[in-house]
Amino acid sequence: MTETSRLKECGFAAVMVVLSTAFLVRAFMYPAASSQFPRFLMLLQLIFSAALFILSLRIPKAANEGGFKIAALYAPTKVFVSSTVYVLAIGYLGYFAATALFLCGSMYWFGKHRPIVLIGVSGGFILTIYALFVLFIGVRLPEGLLI
Repeated sequence: MTETSRLKECGFAAVMVVLSTAFLVRAFMYPAASSQFPRFLMLLQLIFSAALFILSLRIPKAANEGGFKIAALYAPTKVFVSSTVYVLAIGYLGYFAATALFLCGSMYWFGKHRPIVLIGVSGGFILTIYALFVLFIGVRLPEGLLI
């Protein structure tokens, strides 16, 4: 592993430990009757984040690899942009329309170009989420202008 990759791994793990801790503290602010599952998940996330941080610190340092390359930011930037647009679109289009567009758009942008795959995966995911959350559990998902 190169030194830059090692530093990225350590930085990511440190950020995850901080976020996990913050979310765990937040989970303890919920009412006791409804906070067991969030507490469990956040504690589990904190444990795994701490383990990742410790393991990434134990990775041996590598020789100098030649510095930072801007091309390394291309894929994370694509993920950040697509996720941001998706989160903003939920309020305007509604959960189902925004999710379908996000799935199709992301798969196309990240390299899956066959329309049958795009439509099949998006449709199957939307139907599964609708059946599980709306029909079986009765959760109301965000509505927008379209749905």
